[in-house]
Amino acid sequence: MTDRIRRMYNEARDRLHDADLLASSLDTHSDSQAIIRILAFEVLLKCALLVANQEPKQSHNYKNLWLGLPGYARKEILAVASVRMPGHADLSKVEKLLVWYQFIFERARYHYELYDEYSLAEQHELGQYWIEIGAPTEEAVVQYYPLELTCLIAGLNAYVEKAL
Repeated sequence: MTDRIRRMYNEARDRLHDADLLASSLDTHSDSQAIIRILAFEVLLKCALLVANQEPKQSHNYKNLWLGLPGYARKEILAVASVRMPGHADLSKVEKLLVWYQFIFERARYHYELYDEYSLAEQHELGQYWIEIGAPTEEAVVQYYPLELTCLIAGLNAYVEKAL
C-alpha cells in the first residue's frame, strides 16, 4: 500500500511541478496549467483516500471522493488549507469548489466543446458582453478558483506526507 501511495504522491508532485512551469511562462496560450493542477489535485485526493484506508473509486466526482474521506481526514486537510491563504481563499463551500473542479476536468478541458452550439461570432459576442458587464467571476462560463485549489492541494499534501 505504501508503494502505491508513494507512486501516486510522486505523480501528483510531478504534475504540480509541470503546472508551475507552465504558470511561470509568459507565452502560454491555454489554461493547461489549471487542467494539470486539477489532475494533480485528483491524484492527491485519491491518495488521501488510500492513506485513510479507503479504496478510491475510478471517478472524477471530486465531491463524492471528498465525502468518502473520514471526517477527521477532511478536518486535518482543511486545517492546513485554511491557513495557507487566509483572507484570500474562501474554503467555506468546499463541495461547491469540488463541483467546479470536476466540471473543469470533465467539460472545460476541451474548451471548444463548451461552445459547440454557438458560431465563432456568437462565442466572441458572448465574451465581449461578459467583458462589458465588468467580467464578473460569478457569470464566467468556467470558474477556476485557483487560490482555493492551491490551498486544498497544500492540505492534501500535508495529509499524505504524514503517512509517508
